[in-house]
Amino acid sequence: MRNIDKLYVAAGFGWLIFAAGFGTWLGASGHFNFSESHAHIGLLGFVASMLFGLVHRGWPELRERMLASVQFAVYEIGTIVLLAGKIMVDATGEPNALLMIGSPIVILGVIAFLWLFLASPAQKRTPELVPAE
Repeated sequence: MRNIDKLYVAAGFGWLIFAAGFGTWLGASGHFNFSESHAHIGLLGFVASMLFGLVHRGWPELRERMLASVQFAVYEIGTIVLLAGKIMVDATGEPNALLMIGSPIVILGVIAFLWLFLASPAQKRTPELVPAE
């Protein structure tokens, strides 16, 4: 997928907007029991998505593999499911199926990205000469 780096960065900014809105609600309403969910949204959503996007930008050969699209879908869907479960845990104090299903999906998405990165063929990078001005 040629634009997966942009998709990941866009998803990261979407997660950041959600985290900021959620955090604003959290602070304004005094529902501080959701602070862990707020942190998870920022880390799993914003930070991880941005890092994945930046890695794809730095190693463009990763984008050419079919696994890149699958990994994107697995990770982002798993993150949505896990975070919905985490918010429910913070609301009720009880574990739930969403959390238990989302967690291994996110882990699988991270393992798939690691495999994508480690198994990609090494590209011979030749240094570019830039004329002096």
